[in-house]
Amino acid sequence: MPGSHYKDHDGPLPFDGESLFEFILDYDPNLVFVKDEESRLVYANRAFRELYAPEARDHIIGSTTVESFSEEEAKLFLAEDRRAMEQGNSEIVEEIIDWKGQKRTLLTRKFSIQKPDGERLLVAIATDISTLSSREKRLVRLNAQLKVYSHSIAHDLKNPMASLMAGLNIIKRDKNNSLSERSVAVLESIQDSTMGLSGYIGSMLNAAAAEARDLDFAKHDINLLMEEVRFNLSSAIEAAGLTLNVARMPVSVVEPNLLRQLFQNLIENAIKHAKVEKPRVTIHYEDDGENHVFFVSDNGQGIPDDRKEQIFNQFFREGDAEGLGLGLTVCQRIAHLHDGYLEVRDTSTGGACFVLHIPKDLSNKGLSQASL
Repeated sequence: MPGSHYKDHDGPLPFDGESLFEFILDYDPNLVFVKDEESRLVYANRAFRELYAPEARDHIIGSTTVESFSEEEAKLFLAEDRRAMEQGNSEIVEEIIDWKGQKRTLLTRKFSIQKPDGERLLVAIATDISTLSSREKRLVRLNAQLKVYSHSIAHDLKNPMASLMAGLNIIKRDKNNSLSERSVAVLESIQDSTMGLSGYIGSMLNAAAAEARDLDFAKHDINLLMEEVRFNLSSAIEAAGLTLNVARMPVSVVEPNLLRQLFQNLIENAIKHAKVEKPRVTIHYEDDGENHVFFVSDNGQGIPDDRKEQIFNQFFREGDAEGLGLGLTVCQRIAHLHDGYLEVRDTSTGGACFVLHIPKDLSNKGLSQASL
């Protein structure tokens, strides 16, 4: 199919079945495009063509479009095309810059199909989730700010409350004071209220300190959790020049604080051991029927076969790597606390891929409060 033949119009247009189908595709707000086995475009609807400058839109059919992106972005897009062709489908959240210089966040699903003559094509549908992504990031920032604010307030109130308690005790024990029975009762009531408030403030501080240790398995949106990971590691990601691509994630029963720590450890591990000029981490998700399966792959140097079993051992460090060698050990423990496990595989490009398996149903497993 070629590009659009339809312009803005005032009245109804006559359609046969094929032209009606093409009209619907061309006016779909989703970006719809089709590629051949060499990743050359054979069809692109209006929404997709509008990513490009007006003078370039009539010339993208037959191209791979990678000429419009950086070398690293082009490699990522072509690798994603190959993966979809090999596996039959793929899904990824990616950020691109359109011809106006605006950043667009797309949820792209790709499907491999075969025509009756044997030709294979890759059909892709990309949904612009920029607004949703912006809302998620804003919610993450607000949650982080709220945690800092509540901890700060509790900490600031701790000393004044201690001073107030000390002052009330002095007044009560001062033998030179002459208090009526009513005044003594009021003083004791103030002491009780002050102790209760002090206990509440202590609980707030303890909750803030123990947030990462207390296990609370419940349904959570892993997409929001991944945005929290991106936010928490924003400085390290920027400093390393890391490209982080994350596929759309499920809603599942997990312990969010632990799972957040697991993904952060894996990304930090990829940054530490990348040893490439432009490190990249891609996180995919698959549902194998009984388990959630998360793939965290990088474009680093990979892990030798004789090290794959050792990397999860306590205090194991590769070469002159810094740290205590506990990051991957903690990740494996977190996986076990979810009744799952973590393994490492090679990638087709030579990097490492950590694969996390978590049962889809943790609600009936009676997981108890525990800690690492």
